[in-house]
Amino acid sequence: MNLNKLFIVFTGGLILTHALNSLMIGTPLIGIVIWSFPLAIFFLQAWFKPTARVYQIFSFIILIYFMVICLDIPGLPNLTAASLLFWLELTEIVIVFFIACYAAREQLRNVK
Repeated sequence: MNLNKLFIVFTGGLILTHALNSLMIGTPLIGIVIWSFPLAIFFLQAWFKPTARVYQIFSFIILIYFMVICLDIPGLPNLTAASLLFWLELTEIVIVFFIACYAAREQLRNVK
């Protein structure tokens, strides 16, 4: 499986995991949409027109999501379904970050 497909799969999984987690803890629908909108834009760009610039910009954007989830995890109650989804979300964010970095590098290698 190439990096572009991995990126699409894990980004889609991240959006779904966050939506499910947000619904479980009672986040309003507008909050879910606002949180998912930047990820959905990069998801669609990677699907239709993947370039190194898309992956590079996404790598910086996903760091903001990493910061937010790292601030949320310490305030969670002990081992509930929501806390397990937060940990899954953190794992997916880290995986997507590395995939985006390597996909950008691979795109730049193919240009030369």
